[in-house]
Amino acid sequence: MTLVIHLGGDYTMSVGITRIADAEAIEPKRRDGRERLLNGARKLLAEKGYAGMELRDVAEVGDAPRGSIYHHFPGGKIQLAVEATAREGAEVQTAIERSLEERGLAATLAMFGEMFARRVKDHPERLGCPVAAAALARPEDPALAAAATAAFASWEGPIAAALRDEGVGEQDAAAFAGLVVSTIEGALIRARAAADRAPLDSAVIGLERALDSLLASTS
Repeated sequence: MTLVIHLGGDYTMSVGITRIADAEAIEPKRRDGRERLLNGARKLLAEKGYAGMELRDVAEVGDAPRGSIYHHFPGGKIQLAVEATAREGAEVQTAIERSLEERGLAATLAMFGEMFARRVKDHPERLGCPVAAAALARPEDPALAAAATAAFASWEGPIAAALRDEGVGEQDAAAFAGLVVSTIEGALIRARAAADRAPLDSAVIGLERALDSLLASTS
């Protein structure tokens, strides 16, 4: 008997599946395809922006059939971009929180800049951030700007909390956390324009010095 299986709110149409176990075996692969599309969208948002993110390119980068995009993302390009932005925000937030816990504030500033540079390796002309790309697409769809705003705030939150733990006042902690995110994002644009990661490295050095001054003023 052929079944149509609904698993976890996702629709899986199967031909020749006779047992629930068969559908469960297929489900991880189906989810992997969705993840590959999200990762492909994140890469293309960072490198080409929302306007330049073509669905056929997302499918190619994500190694998935183009038709599967509308299966996983029935809202099309905008849904894919919003979810990719949210995923980027969540993963960067997790990286920041882990680094703060394990390495401290100064090392986290360096990690924050390096994580974007590491993605493009020896191609600084491709430097970018998918969250910033979503923010710049505001005239096309405010949902992208909302996702970007939420992501930026989620990065600032842990940094501000770590600063408060070091004795920095609430307003100063929030202001410095905002400075960190704004400085790194601006440096990514400058580095991309120059095809040189030097502006990003300089931004991190400046933030580290500003952090030293801030902490010294609270002691």
